Amino acid sequence: MKTLIYICMAVNVGAALFLFFSLFSSGQDQGGKGMIFLPILLLLACVAASYFLMGSGHTGWALGISGFPVIILAYLLFISVT
Repeated sequence: MKTLIYICMAVNVGAALFLFFSLFSSGQDQGGKGMIFLPILLLLACVAASYFLMGSGHTGWALGISGFPVIILAYLLFISVT
């Protein structure tokens, strides 16, 4: 169970890093950068919350919090590929 939580946390951090680097590579105005920065904060908050819950022994809640963004990211990847 903990391995699955760590995988979900790694996917969330990877998505946050991808969004962070896309801030600097795109020619967006300040409003566009702000709209990209909010999901970065939310993804990192999910990682921190799931790490805290896993340390407290609540692995089910940790998997739910870290797995929810992964499901959304997988759905967005599916939409963009097909």
